Amino acid sequence: MTTIQTNMTYEQIINSYEEIYQFLLAASDRGCNEHFHWGRFEWMMAHPFLEHDKLGALALFRNDENRIVGMSTYDTSYDDRNYLIHSSDDESLLTEMVLHLVDKNENIVIANSKDGALHAALTKLHFEKRECRDKVLELSLADEKQYSLPNEISISSKEFKADPWKYQVVIHKGFDHEGLPEKDDDSSATIPPHYNTELKVFAVDKNEYCAHCGCWYTQGDTAYIEPVVTIPRCRHLGLGRAVVYEAVNRARAMGARRAVVLSSQEFYYKLGFTESSEFCAWVRHLF
Repeated sequence: MTTIQTNMTYEQIINSYEEIYQFLLAASDRGCNEHFHWGRFEWMMAHPFLEHDKLGALALFRNDENRIVGMSTYDTSYDDRNYLIHSSDDESLLTEMVLHLVDKNENIVIANSKDGALHAALTKLHFEKRECRDKVLELSLADEKQYSLPNEISISSKEFKADPWKYQVVIHKGFDHEGLPEKDDDSSATIPPHYNTELKVFAVDKNEYCAHCGCWYTQGDTAYIEPVVTIPRCRHLGLGRAVVYEAVNRARAMGARRAVVLSSQEFYYKLGFTESSEFCAWVRHLF
């Protein structure tokens, strides 16, 4: 019998956080869940713009041993993305997970192209596949990746202590926002509990961070890339390649066998990433 833990407060989620992390960590290496890596959830929970009012929609599905076997969650800034992450392809579990969303009048589910078991459950409950939202690209880490840098640029070391303001600026400029960002209040920042700062890589000149790659990995097969940016004045110098390769090389040394990124940008294909899966919206027929 499955029990559903829902309508949780932020404090209740934090109290169960380690258990959720362990569930998502194991799920990250199942192909049908590769579009929602544990790093995605941790990034969301630690984000300064975490939508606390949506947290009640998060649900944990537990088996007879009170172990998490499924999770329903949303994604930051997306009002039409409901994810169903599961460690079992049991038909009754997946049906119950989908019905939980239907009971809440949620009629859009994001499903991975590899998730045939979830597709079957959705079809039986009158959902149909619509547009695909993005791809999961993967890079084999069988070999160490090589890169080069302009003479005036260096790569941050594993022990590098990032300046919070310079980090904020490289993200702001890297996503093509104009001017300078409003300075964050560091006192309210939440530190992601499982993020390894050794995997936070920067390309640096004398006074500025020129490029950045974030990489989420602790154990298992799969490292997750998020985000990758290069400031406009430093593009086309190979810095994006350099920070990504340095980050995945470090994850490889820790045991990762592949890296994934949620993107269809040509940049990643040029780095050797190939398509692993895609994730699409399944929409319920309303009669």
